[in-house]
Amino acid sequence: MPTTPARLRVVTYNMLLGGQGRGDRIAAVLERLDADVIALQEANDVELLRSLAQRLGMRMVVAKPNDATKLNLAVLSRLPVTRWRAHRHPGRMLRAHLVCEVEVNAPGLARLRIHNVHLAARFGEKNKGEARRLRELEAILGDIERSGSTPHLVLGDFNSLSPGETVAATAFFTRMAELRRRGLLVRGLDGLTVPREAAGDAGLADAWRDAGVEPHLHVAVPRLPWVVGPLTGVLPRSAALDRVLNRFIERWTVPRMLEAGYTDCYRAVHSDGLGYTCATWMPAARIDYVWADAAMAERVTAADVVGDNGRPDPDVLGASDHFPVVADFRL
Repeated sequence: MPTTPARLRVVTYNMLLGGQGRGDRIAAVLERLDADVIALQEANDVELLRSLAQRLGMRMVVAKPNDATKLNLAVLSRLPVTRWRAHRHPGRMLRAHLVCEVEVNAPGLARLRIHNVHLAARFGEKNKGEARRLRELEAILGDIERSGSTPHLVLGDFNSLSPGETVAATAFFTRMAELRRRGLLVRGLDGLTVPREAAGDAGLADAWRDAGVEPHLHVAVPRLPWVVGPLTGVLPRSAALDRVLNRFIERWTVPRMLEAGYTDCYRAVHSDGLGYTCATWMPAARIDYVWADAAMAERVTAADVVGDNGRPDPDVLGASDHFPVVADFRL
């Protein structure tokens, strides 16, 4: 008879706009993680997903979004997939909510539901988009409530901060000012900073590398009002100033998950530590999560952000603007 493995490993990973041109690096990262289930966000390139699934020996499930961004959600699973569904909620959610049930067949855990989510960024909206993210989360929690009592995990890119945690705001602004001084950010027609396109320009690609940003990741550099540049360029890196600036960031989504009884797996394992998941070229915020319901929270044994541990990891740094998050559960 086959033996039950000692642990179940899950990973959540935002691939950044489909991962095109970065397939080998993404595959190398995922191969090393040796996960049983992988939740992917911004999984636009279905052919790349098929290639990843084949290379990793996993099954593939894909859900298309509601909006025009083509930011798909996907689940890759080494375990048998018993059922799956994409909840769309048009008009309420920008993207789908992908539910995938896998067969575990471990003592006390026959099946596990994976809820893969990618909440809206929309940081330019009123309340910095947190009101929109909370509306999306309420729809997801409603889906979960109607799904039955199967043990489950909710994981993905929440684009939201936990209370008490700090965004490295001044370090981020200093980094943006540096990119601007190097001529890598220019003023767009809309008055926002625009990263200079490196494709086909070897000199510009080298300039991005010299600045510590892989050329194919420059699309992830955020667009800010051009006038912000001179103001942020004179800000010193300061923990005290970070605390002041962080007071203006709304934090409603993560408290709602805690109120609903979920356990933040990273915080369950690490009572302190930053755990920044974004961006790889300037780690500044923890916005990617693995949440466990009560049944799975009892089983969590490990949780980590992969590649953001003080030791540069070329594959991770070049694969996406997000670090993967991994969590292990006892079987």
